[in-house]
Amino acid sequence: MKKLCDLYVAKAGFIGALFCLVPTLIGFAVVFCVVPFRQVYLYRLAIAILVGGPVAAYLNRFGLSLWICKHNSPKGPATALDGALIGWFLGMGMAVVPAFTHFIASNGMDETKTVVIAIWFIAGVVGAIMGGTIGLVGAKYVERQSGS
Repeated sequence: MKKLCDLYVAKAGFIGALFCLVPTLIGFAVVFCVVPFRQVYLYRLAIAILVGGPVAAYLNRFGLSLWICKHNSPKGPATALDGALIGWFLGMGMAVVPAFTHFIASNGMDETKTVVIAIWFIAGVVGAIMGGTIGLVGAKYVERQSGS
């Protein structure tokens, strides 16, 4: 498990990008299968991938840094609750770009707003669950370092 923690720390940006890209690709695959094709869906997908992926990578590295700062601080060690709270906001942050792409050439703004709110809420819940789980594992296996 320690090696898994070290891998997560080393690849936090890549993993963060996956946290954004995988649900985005699944969501767009469903859209392509369920609703009539419109060219704007390809633009939305490109923006979500090309902008959302790097943003999510940065956010995941930043969230990991927050957790490690708390873990190594005098108020540490960091806990699963810290991971869940950070994960909630990271999940919502990682979903901003893909969710906002729904406003591009949208036919129904009220439905679009509902979809965006649902995406953010679901992303927050999933982020909290994942962050709490990662925080729980990290609290057990990541060694605290005293800073001086």
